[in-house]
Amino acid sequence: MKELAEENSKLEEIIVITVEKGNILHDAKHYGKALEEYNKAWALLPEPKLDWEIASWVSACMYSAYFDMADFVEAKAWAEVALKTRGSEIDTAPLIDLGMICYELELYEESYKYFDDAYSFGKTRAFKYRPKKYLNFYLEYKN
Repeated sequence: MKELAEENSKLEEIIVITVEKGNILHDAKHYGKALEEYNKAWALLPEPKLDWEIASWVSACMYSAYFDMADFVEAKAWAEVALKTRGSEIDTAPLIDLGMICYELELYEESYKYFDDAYSFGKTRAFKYRPKKYLNFYLEYKN
């Protein structure tokens, strides 16, 4: 992954400010307006967008807004981008996010696969701060 700050620090600063505006709107449950900001940030990323480390953050924010809106199909697409662009193989958040979405879409085998990958790195800690139903599903499915 390439660091945008190394090539264009001003552009990265603009993207960060835009995403942070979106995060404030998201926290206030103004998901549509948050998505407008996240889409602006995404549009600012140079091509190819998936080459930039910051793309993981932007896509994770998009995923989160769609998830909170219960638009799980769109959330899944953005969670897949976040997984592709994650900065570390041991970052379990994108795996848990995809597992949660697949669970909500009733794609239980796929959900289990993502949860299992996350569990192999972080055990139950990977599920920390997530609703208990996901860890319970994983552990029951595993047995």
